[in-house]
Amino acid sequence: MSSTQEDQPNPDFEIDHPEAYSQYFLTAPREISFYLNLLVKRGSLLTAHIDDGKAFFLTTMIAVDDEKQAIFLDSAQADELNTAAKNAHRITLTAKLDRVKIQLRLPPLRHQLVDGQKMLVAAFPQAILRIQRREFFRLESSSAHPILCRIAMEAPEGTLKTFEWNVADISGGGLSLNAPTSLINDCQRDALFKNSRLDIPGEGVLLVNLRVRKTSEFSAENGQHYLRVGCEFVELPGSRLAMIERYIARIERERKARDSGLAN
Repeated sequence: MSSTQEDQPNPDFEIDHPEAYSQYFLTAPREISFYLNLLVKRGSLLTAHIDDGKAFFLTTMIAVDDEKQAIFLDSAQADELNTAAKNAHRITLTAKLDRVKIQLRLPPLRHQLVDGQKMLVAAFPQAILRIQRREFFRLESSSAHPILCRIAMEAPEGTLKTFEWNVADISGGGLSLNAPTSLINDCQRDALFKNSRLDIPGEGVLLVNLRVRKTSEFSAENGQHYLRVGCEFVELPGSRLAMIERYIARIERERKARDSGLAN
C-alpha cells in the first residue's frame, strides 16, 4: 500500500524536535538493537515517509542483522516509491509498539535480493524516539504486587524526611501516589521530589525526579481519607523510561492472558 499527500502539509515529526522530546530518545546501541528486533518479532506495521513525508508507503521490518548493523524492510508495491526511497535524503519510519509511538530516521535505502525476495536495506539508526504520553495509557498498580515509591522531603530545619507511598497508577509520562492527608502542604502543585526511589516488581529500583501536577483527596474502601498526588517525570532518561514501559507492557500481557484463560 502506498500513497501521497499532495494537498496536505508536510507532517511534523517529533524526532525533528530533540529539544522538546530529549527524554524519549534512545541512543545506546543495545537498546536500539532490542527495539529493532522487537519490531521484527511483533511484525509491526511501519509507515516509511520519504524525505518531507508527502510520499510514503507501508512496510514491515523483515529482519535485523546486528553484526552488520543493517535492517531489512519489505519493499513498496509501487516501483516508483522504491526508487524514491533509494534516492531520498532521508527516510522516517513510524510505528506503534505496545501503545508507544516509535520514530526512527534512516539514510537512503538500497535494494537487495534476499532469498529471491526484494528488500529495502538500511544501516541502523543512530537513535530511536519512543513516546508514550500519560494520556495515552495508564496502568493501575496491582495490590498483590504494588509499586512503591520512596520520597525524600527537606524539613524546615534542613533535615530530610523520608516517606514510602504506594503508586496508584503509572505510565511513561508520570504516576499517581497515595499519600496521607497530613502532608497536603508538602504536595502542592510544582513541588519537586528529587531522586525518588521507584521500586518496580520484576524490573528493579529506579531513581526518578517527580514534579507534582495535581493533588486531590479521596476516600478508600476502609473509609480513611488519602491524597492522590499526580506527578510527572522530570528529565527521565530514555533507558529508565524503557524500563517503565517494559513493565507496563508485561503486566498488560499477563492480564490479557488471564482474561482469556491462557494463564495458569
